[in-house]
Amino acid sequence: MAKGITVLIPTLLIHLLSSCQVVTEVIPPDFEEKICVIAIINDAKDQNKIIIEKSSQNEYPSESMSHLEDLSVIILSESNVVFKYFNPYSENRFDTIYLPSTIELDAGLKYTLTISEKNTETVTSEIIVPAAPLIPEISIEGMVQTFLPPSAECHNPAKSIIFNINFRSEKNMFYYIDIDGYKNIIYKDTLRYLIDYVILESNSPYFETFIHGFKSIGFSPCNSSLLTTPTHIYRSCFFDSKTLTENNCKLKIRIDLNDEFYDYTRPIKISLNSIPEDLYAFEKNYHTYLESYFDPFSEPVFLKGNIKRGNGIFAICSSKQYSLVITD
Repeated sequence: MAKGITVLIPTLLIHLLSSCQVVTEVIPPDFEEKICVIAIINDAKDQNKIIIEKSSQNEYPSESMSHLEDLSVIILSESNVVFKYFNPYSENRFDTIYLPSTIELDAGLKYTLTISEKNTETVTSEIIVPAAPLIPEISIEGMVQTFLPPSAECHNPAKSIIFNINFRSEKNMFYYIDIDGYKNIIYKDTLRYLIDYVILESNSPYFETFIHGFKSIGFSPCNSSLLTTPTHIYRSCFFDSKTLTENNCKLKIRIDLNDEFYDYTRPIKISLNSIPEDLYAFEKNYHTYLESYFDPFSEPVFLKGNIKRGNGIFAICSSKQYSLVITD
């Protein structure tokens, strides 16, 4: 009898445990749709744009099929309308608005962005344009060979150029660096495109992260049989003047020369951009989010922007640019 009870008890435990394993589908509440904005504008650039999206939830498929209706975008200075846009109907939840190259945005002035849409709450944001940075000193150190990762190893050995950047900072300033150049002449394209770079040495702290809405061109994957342009979201490096060594930043940077897509017979342009603190904080949070994404013990990271009643970031940057001619 004791043996029978011994067998019965584990059986009952298994039955009880299995009966507790009920799969419950948890559906989050249907939150109100909001306007999401990425508007990182630079007065020195010719290809500024504002990216607008209406938020949606995967649990509610009807939202993913929604549209932007009666979309209005206005940028005001302290005295007049700088930019105005209206779109009665978009084909989906997205709209990308390209600003005219003639737009003028002056350092020290406050600008207000207002975006309204028929079925969502109006969003606004204000920003003061920071002063332009001091002119950086740039010098070429030399040309080296670089071996790319397996996905692009068919391009090995790649030529790379190494150069030095030295810039001084005023107090309470924030910066990021970008580099751009022209596409290869076979594309008959007169626009400038961002170029990837790697910081090899730095005397000051920095962080690197993606800037949404900015894209660059990488090396074609070796297993790709189609003639495609391998674009990806651009990564840039950000600096805080409070952490610069004696207010002086010294960098050694490498660019892997992608002759397949870029024309290096024409000058590349290195831009030192001074940015509002709101943009620096937004990108710093995004960097922290990406760094902790696969850590189950990390604390939640909130991407706090400066769009009132919406999500995202509005920033106007000032730049000093340096043209560099690459020679073999």
